[in-house]
Amino acid sequence: MKKIEAIILPSQLHSVRSELERRGMSAALTLTEVQQRDDDKVSVSGGKEMSGPLEVRVKVELIVADRQAQKVMSIILQYAQVATKKIVGHVASLRVSEVLQMVPPL
Repeated sequence: MKKIEAIILPSQLHSVRSELERRGMSAALTLTEVQQRDDDKVSVSGGKEMSGPLEVRVKVELIVADRQAQKVMSIILQYAQVATKKIVGHVASLRVSEVLQMVPPL
């Protein structure tokens, strides 16, 4: 199994989520609002380097079978595209050795 983590722009969430749902790959989708600093936005003020402000992003997480991982990553990359040359997010694939489901006690 693989855990796919992606940091995307909030404006791209609907497109990514819709395509994952259309392909039946969003059953265990987790969404979290996060903040990311752009490495491109470094300014010098009084001899000190200062990073730009934190910008809001959405972290998309889901656990999929190994055979689905590449397809999910491709969907996210395709549907989270924006018309800019700067990096606005990323997608990562992590190995998962075990998943335990939490259920209420009987």
